[in-house]
Amino acid sequence: MTETYGLPSPDTADVWERLAAVREPIFLYGTGNGADKILDEMERHQIHAAGVFASDGFVRERDFRGFRVRSYGDVCSEYDAFTVVLAFGTSRADVTDNIVRIASEHTLMCPDVPAFGDVIFDSTYYRAHFDEFNALYARLADDESQRVLSCILEYKLTGSIKPLLDCGINDPAYGVIDFDAVRSYVDLGAYTGDTVREAVCKMRKLERVYAFEPEPHAYKKLRAYADTVDMPYIRTYNAAAWDASHTLTFTAASGRGSSADAGGHSKTREVTVNALALDDVDYIAHDNIDYIKFDVEGAEARALHGASATIERCHPAMCVSVYHRTEDLLELPALVDELCHGRRFYLRRERGLPAWGINLYVV
Repeated sequence: MTETYGLPSPDTADVWERLAAVREPIFLYGTGNGADKILDEMERHQIHAAGVFASDGFVRERDFRGFRVRSYGDVCSEYDAFTVVLAFGTSRADVTDNIVRIASEHTLMCPDVPAFGDVIFDSTYYRAHFDEFNALYARLADDESQRVLSCILEYKLTGSIKPLLDCGINDPAYGVIDFDAVRSYVDLGAYTGDTVREAVCKMRKLERVYAFEPEPHAYKKLRAYADTVDMPYIRTYNAAAWDASHTLTFTAASGRGSSADAGGHSKTREVTVNALALDDVDYIAHDNIDYIKFDVEGAEARALHGASATIERCHPAMCVSVYHRTEDLLELPALVDELCHGRRFYLRRERGLPAWGINLYVV
């Protein structure tokens, strides 16, 4: 008999089964790409939505997927009992507090749908990969990593937000990465420079930064920030991190982040940019890289392949985002293990809802 290692039972009813059993009206809280994906999955399971609402004070005259967007207070005035399906994400404490308040007044579920790709985490997926999740659990380096994995899987399976509230922290790298040992840092997915700013503050001996960002508007802000910094030296690249160097057509979404295959229903536009394999960049090929951050909106596997020679040569500490696709939580640790077998794996999660900001730290 397979030992469960404290992970949720594979016999646990998933969030879609729980929603199908609901007999009171079901209202989506939020609109946008995530809500689109949730409604699509609800329709596939023949789960009927009674309507859509937004936070009080944020309602304007608009429709979403055939529903008039109402306020939470308006829905409460009409229905004594209803189930809430959380359909947006946030890392803001005040918004999270409001969600927790609503969850105390009504049943609230938050289905897990991927930012990219079509694979849904449900009971069928969990049962099919249960032994792999057990193996990942055993591979993790400390009790906290194992607890985080258990909480993430409980959330993904049941849709309950409590496990996420129990395992998110503001600085997930704290106590895992030795920032004083970092002199050369590669930021793949630097956005407007926010994570470079954090690195400059934390890495007191930092001398060189290589920052990659494909989205043109975000890159302009990254470049403008880099121009204000004398030390460390920041070299920026308006390029996507990939497994080969060529021209790439990718989809830029209206919010943070871009991907080569964003898909979904959000407003997007096609952009052509350079794609670079990290191993092909001359400055990096001649540097001893201490730390690499991979947060490239679903292209982490390609970026890791493109950095394989650098990883083998430099043995850098790494932070790999493992949440953009449902498959990432299993496939990316397995890939990292292939590229640098024997390293220690730590799993941490940034504070927020839903299960975004899941990072694998490799040291």
